[in-house]
Amino acid sequence: MRRTHDTRWGSGHRRTYGEADVLHDGFVSMTKSRTVQDRDSCRVEFRVRYAECDPMGYLNHGKYWEYFEIARTELLRQNGFRYRDLEAEGVFFVVHEAACRYLLPIRYDDLITVSVKVDRITRTRVYHSYEVSRDGERTCEATTTLACVGCDGRPRLMPEALWLHSG
Repeated sequence: MRRTHDTRWGSGHRRTYGEADVLHDGFVSMTKSRTVQDRDSCRVEFRVRYAECDPMGYLNHGKYWEYFEIARTELLRQNGFRYRDLEAEGVFFVVHEAACRYLLPIRYDDLITVSVKVDRITRTRVYHSYEVSRDGERTCEATTTLACVGCDGRPRLMPEALWLHSG
């Protein structure tokens, strides 16, 4: 896999990714066959599994939140940070607010794209927006606000490295 990466957020450098990676035991693939120019957004493709669907054959509403989490984690990784490393330093991000509008149903075996974008960042919070699409048609839109907390669950300032990289 070919991968060039500049870990400075907002550096203006292009990041080129090669073939697709497989995540979560091969059930979810992230398409990296694109050039990313925006440090604040990321797209991840998913093939909906049978086990993720309700009895009517639609993607269960709760599974969207798992897809959003994967997209957020990949956005962080795309910018040179691993959530695992942040946790080891006692930095955690918890969901403070979440909202979602389901526009069209998604079914078993559909190939969908989840796009995540950082809308705003402060020293203690990150605001994301999401769009889910199938064949270029928007099926869902959502937002989350993440709060930075320490090991004790109390609010804390985001590490300087993340803050400096935010723009």
